[in-house]
Amino acid sequence: MSAVAPKKSVRTSVLLPEDAHARIQALADANHISAAWVIRAAVLRFLEEHGDQEELPLRLPKVTRGGRQ
Repeated sequence: MSAVAPKKSVRTSVLLPEDAHARIQALADANHISAAWVIRAAVLRFLEEHGDQEELPLRLPKVTRGGRQ
């Protein structure tokens, strides 16, 4: 019987706005999963949809002193 080696994972960290973190945590809590699972699923879905593109289909919003523009 041959064993299939599991895919290796790499730990990384990102800084998120507090409101985004709160929303992710709320989704995780409501579904009895970890926030890491929600983030990992979102990143993998994004890469499936856009991973072959040279330019990303988004721009980060400009942030001003008083908040978002």
